[in-house]
Amino acid sequence: MRIAVKLAFDEQAALRLLNWLAQENALLLRARPELPLLYDSGVVYRRETDETWCDYLNMLAQGHEDCDGLAAARAGELIAKGWKALRRGDEGFAEAQRRRPTSIPAEVMLTTRSTPEEPGLYHCVVRYRVGTSWHRDDPSKRLGMNGTVQPDVRRRWAAAARHTTADAVWRTA
Repeated sequence: MRIAVKLAFDEQAALRLLNWLAQENALLLRARPELPLLYDSGVVYRRETDETWCDYLNMLAQGHEDCDGLAAARAGELIAKGWKALRRGDEGFAEAQRRRPTSIPAEVMLTTRSTPEEPGLYHCVVRYRVGTSWHRDDPSKRLGMNGTVQPDVRRRWAAAARHTTADAVWRTA
């Protein structure tokens, strides 16, 4: 099903919608625990000409997303999977291993270098809290926004490929 929403750009409204999408992704991930984590999935960053926000299942099916969809996916998995969504090298990993929270508070954030007088390009990242410390993650950067998928993600893809069977359940969504 395709649903289109047209709205005049308002930063706070965009954030509310992206964080709603993160919550929907969390619901999907809780209902379908067999789905791969974002950094294990093979999904890559790809810039869009038209803004299309899709849920976790549609992102997996298309194999790519831009910063907004990737951030909403990552925030959703932190909310849904808690400490299990973090790996060695992720900010907050050691603390999450100690505390083992079943859910990690996470949200999509907008970053920009523009000023109110000169609106410009926005970029979406994830902010999350483990214990009392806040951390940031930039899924787009890790998944190839600057031309190269980061080595930690490539290692995770290789590990996931070793553990994935040919009849991956999530591909039939």
